[in-house]
Amino acid sequence: MGKRNKILFRNIDWVVVITYIIMIFFGYMNLYSVSPEKAEKQLIWMLLSFFFIFIVFLFKPVHYKHITPFLFLLTLFLLIGVFFFGRNVNGSKSWYVIGFISFQPSELSKISTSLMIAHIMSQENIENNNKVLLHISIILLLPTFLIFLQPDPGSSIVFSSFLLTLYREGLSIFFILYFLFCIFLFILSLNLSSWIIILFLFIILIFFFFFKKNLSVREIFFYISLFISFSVFSIFAPFFFQKFFKQHHKDRINILFRNEFDKKYRDNVGYNLLYSKTAIGSGKFFGKGYQKGTITKGKFVPEQHTDYIFCTVGEEWGFIGSIILIIFYLLFISRIYFLSERQKDVFGRIFGYSVGNILFIHLIINLGMVMGLFPTIGIVLPFFSYGGSSLWSFTVLLFIFVRMDASDQTSLI
Repeated sequence: MGKRNKILFRNIDWVVVITYIIMIFFGYMNLYSVSPEKAEKQLIWMLLSFFFIFIVFLFKPVHYKHITPFLFLLTLFLLIGVFFFGRNVNGSKSWYVIGFISFQPSELSKISTSLMIAHIMSQENIENNNKVLLHISIILLLPTFLIFLQPDPGSSIVFSSFLLTLYREGLSIFFILYFLFCIFLFILSLNLSSWIIILFLFIILIFFFFFKKNLSVREIFFYISLFISFSVFSIFAPFFFQKFFKQHHKDRINILFRNEFDKKYRDNVGYNLLYSKTAIGSGKFFGKGYQKGTITKGKFVPEQHTDYIFCTVGEEWGFIGSIILIIFYLLFISRIYFLSERQKDVFGRIFGYSVGNILFIHLIINLGMVMGLFPTIGIVLPFFSYGGSSLWSFTVLLFIFVRMDASDQTSLI
């Protein structure tokens, strides 16, 4: 047993481990610059995250396979229970609060859903298998829908990252294009009349029929069905937006199509974005220096310790520091993809891709938020933003895969 443990630890990918340690400590430095008080709490959570890593390594990969269905069911119960026993924070009923401990079940759902997707897809191939595709769809939609109802649209969007995992495992590119086109239509529907959009879709349909020769009856029916579904979606999208989105969510989306420098928005919904851009731009090429950010010190940016932590990097470390951090993140995620691809165990490969894709979506959306390319929807920067739930969930997610990879290298399969 001792010899096997030595082999296991020798096969741990230290590139990922060391990168993780560098990232959480660099994140801590930037958090300390924003709020020394919150940095003290974050340090405790960082130390506890090492305890969670120890717990993760007590289990073998086969144990994770066995507990996956039970963990997923537990997550669903917690997501339902938060509507009855959760506390409302910032307009969303997303937290359990017990004494001084707060817990967000949506963070656990990223782990359990990743494991559940890997569990099912490691047993059956998704290609040309509608039954498996239906099961996967249900597994993805259940937590996504429950999280959206809290309402926490930001966390629910993160589940779109699993489409990239499914694509790696054989899902047609059509489903991803369909999803992206729906997002495009949703945005158009908020700014244009539905009839204009339907006319636009009809022109595309006629144009396609004109250039596409020898279509079968089945293909014609398929494309007409697409036209109808997209048209219905464009009609109901504004109603859905007005009915199911909270006012602060609507404001954050609408500001993308307005000018946050406009006096009408500058002192309210556009305030965060305005000062976030100002902080990043004021850092110029080399930055103002660590703990010398005037906007950071003046606490002009609300939620700078969580969603907007990147603007601290932009102000104090400048364009160079920001680019280095982004490249560091991309290399880190690329390393996870590389390790995933070399897995002999299908379960480990699929789970690894899910880990990489979740981190990638968080990175892209968070950077888009602070630069005004994406609405402010509460997506944190992994290993950087303040918060115990997010730090622990990302840590456990990552090190379950590190544990799988280390075990996979000792396997003779």
